[in-house]
Amino acid sequence: MRRILIDKSISDRVLTVGERYWDPVHGGIVSVLKAYRESFETFHFIASSGRLNWAHKLWYDLGGLFVLGWRLLWDRRIKIVHIHTAAGRSFDKHAYYAWLARLMGRKVILHSHASRVKVWYEGLSERHQWRVRRMLSKLDRLIVLSTSWRDFFVSIGVSPEKVDIVNNITEPAGREKVAREAGGPVQLLFLGEIGPRKGVFDLLQAMALLQGAAPGKARLEIGGNKNEEALEEAIRSQGLADCVHFNGFVAGDRKKELLNRAEVFALPSYHEGLPVSILEAMSYGCAIISTPVGGIPEVVRENGILVRPGDVEGIAAAIARCADESVCRRMGLSSLEIVKDYYPEAVMARLKQIYESLLR
Repeated sequence: MRRILIDKSISDRVLTVGERYWDPVHGGIVSVLKAYRESFETFHFIASSGRLNWAHKLWYDLGGLFVLGWRLLWDRRIKIVHIHTAAGRSFDKHAYYAWLARLMGRKVILHSHASRVKVWYEGLSERHQWRVRRMLSKLDRLIVLSTSWRDFFVSIGVSPEKVDIVNNITEPAGREKVAREAGGPVQLLFLGEIGPRKGVFDLLQAMALLQGAAPGKARLEIGGNKNEEALEEAIRSQGLADCVHFNGFVAGDRKKELLNRAEVFALPSYHEGLPVSILEAMSYGCAIISTPVGGIPEVVRENGILVRPGDVEGIAAAIARCADESVCRRMGLSSLEIVKDYYPEAVMARLKQIYESLLR
C-alpha cells in the first residue's frame, strides 16, 4: 500500500535517474528506487542502464542521456535531477548525466550506493581521479549512506557542506516472529549475491567448523544467485547438506517466510555501502553477524556481532554465541529499535529537507 511522503509540490520538481527497477532484478539501488516510487506522489524517472546484452546497455546509455535532455527541455517544472549511481562504469556514465543536467540549469544530486568506491577510486590513474574530483566539486549535493562514506568523500576534496547522509530504506516487517523450537538449532539466513565479496563461502567454512565442534547447533538457509554450482559443490564437499539449504534466488512471500523464521542474519562481506538486506533482517528482529566495512558498524552495534572479513573462526564463534537463545533474542529486540531510523517516514523526512533546501 502506497504512503505518500513526498507530495506533488516537491515530487513534480524532481527527476530521478537510475537502474531499471521494474525488471525482475534485485540489489541495493533497485530496492531504494522501488521504495522511493512508493513514497513519491509523482515519480518522474529515467532508466540509465540496460541488462540484456551490450547493445541493450548501449541503447540505455545513449538513450537515457537523450531522454534527459528532452525532458529538461520541455518540462520546466523539474528543478532537481537526482542520480543514483555505483562505482566504476556506473559512476563514469552518470557523470555525463550530471554534466548535462547542470548545463541545462538544474540542481544535481548524486546519490552514491557503491560498496567499492574507495577501492575503485584508489585504483584509478591520477588524471582519472582528477576528473572524478572535478565532477564531484560541481554537484549541488552528494548523498552517501553512512558517516564512513561521508568521511571518504570529504578526504578526497568534496566540501563537507555538500555531503548529506540519507539512510537506506526498509519497510517494517509487520508480522510476529517465529520462535525457535525447544532445543532446536539457531536459524541463520544469508541473502545476497553468491560470491567471494559477500563472504558466503567463509560462512560455509564457519558452519563446517561449528558442525565439527558442536553438531546440530545451527542451521543455515541461503538465498541468492550467481555461482550456484560452486555453492552447491562447497556444501557437498564440506558435508553440510544436513545443516545448510540453498534456496536459489528468493523474493516475495518466500523471502518473507525465510526472514520471519531466521533468528540471525549473516552477511560477512568484504566490501559494502550499507546493505538493504541487513536493514530488512533487522526489521524482522534478527540478530546480525557481519563485518565492520562501509556503513555496517553504524547499524550493527548491540544488536549483533562484527568480525573481520575472512575470519572464519570468528564467524563460527559468533554463531556459537547466538546459539544461546537469550542472547539472540536480546540482539533481535535491539535490531527492532535501531532500524526505526531506516523506515520510510524517517528517511523521506530527511530527503525532503534536502530537496527543500535546493528549491529555495
